[in-house]
Amino acid sequence: MDLAFCGLFLPSCCTCYFNSPHCETCGKSMQARYEKVGRMDINRVTKEKREPIDKSYYICQTYNRLGKNACTSHKIEARDLYNLVLADIQKHARKALQDSDAFYTQLTKKLEQKQNVDEVSLKKELNALTARNQEIDQLFMSLYEDKSKGILTEHRFVVMTEQLEQEQTQGKTRTQEIMETLSRVDDRSKDVRTFIEEIGQYAAVEELDEAIVHRLIDKIVIGQIHVENGEKVQRVKIVYNFVGEIKKETT
Repeated sequence: MDLAFCGLFLPSCCTCYFNSPHCETCGKSMQARYEKVGRMDINRVTKEKREPIDKSYYICQTYNRLGKNACTSHKIEARDLYNLVLADIQKHARKALQDSDAFYTQLTKKLEQKQNVDEVSLKKELNALTARNQEIDQLFMSLYEDKSKGILTEHRFVVMTEQLEQEQTQGKTRTQEIMETLSRVDDRSKDVRTFIEEIGQYAAVEELDEAIVHRLIDKIVIGQIHVENGEKVQRVKIVYNFVGEIKKETT
């Protein structure tokens, strides 16, 4: 295994392949630590020689520097984190290969919920604003005609045109906002397609390296260990490039 990828601060290599996982509580990066003592070089069960990653762990740097009053350790074994990330990539890569359309729908739906964007409603509103803007242009022409014919007084003409100008300005501002939002929606769709193409290449991957992780993952956030139903649980948030965290689907 590539020691650079293991993320260990060893004399021969000081590169962290996860680009420093972050503590969920304080937001600081996690430090990779190497236990030189206390762990045998041979696995007692498999009798295989332990790799450096098997004697290493990540710990919150705030806790490491300032103690438990500043933050908790958020400690996670390097091997456990490696296995978790590998399994998550494999799972999503298989989805991308087996049914890319369903995976695309899942991811875009998640992003819509996150951004609170209703694309259909926005397009309806945009069409209504466009139609109203055209109506206002026609009303301006009618007002000028009525004024020139003496039907409208100067005062009445000024009041009505000011009202229409204000409405039209507000409408144009809202139109621009909607167009920018819809543009981001289009970009989001492209990002999802890009991610599916990227991760689909790794459905058969059996071992991670630095290039794979940096290509697919933006950051990793490590939660605090807590107890649920009598068992220790630790949340690990994997934030992928282009699409963010991919949460488990709920029915």
